[in-house]
Amino acid sequence: MIPERLLPLTVTKVRPAHNIDRYNDPVYDYAAGATRTPIKAWIDQASASEQTPNGRDVIEGGWKLITNHTDLDPLDRIEWAGGVYELDGPAWPVHTPAGLHHLEANLRRVEG
Repeated sequence: MIPERLLPLTVTKVRPAHNIDRYNDPVYDYAAGATRTPIKAWIDQASASEQTPNGRDVIEGGWKLITNHTDLDPLDRIEWAGGVYELDGPAWPVHTPAGLHHLEANLRRVEG
């Protein structure tokens, strides 16, 4: 496990409520029905790029979440520093010879 002093951020893991719409399709509720759990973590910017399609400036970035929290689902979202991020694929465990050390996950910002 990573020492807690090296995980200085408290972020909120948002686990959506699973509902079914009238067409029997899954609907994920990230608002009132969601479960919110504070977790200790470190978030680092993993990538950034700037594109200018049609004269507009678009900045895209990727972030990496590092945590000792082992219950991360690909549908979870992370709220931190006024932003909302979704997991970009499943989280992966990082092992040492002694066993599980921590989890890492790629994040992307949710807009709108």
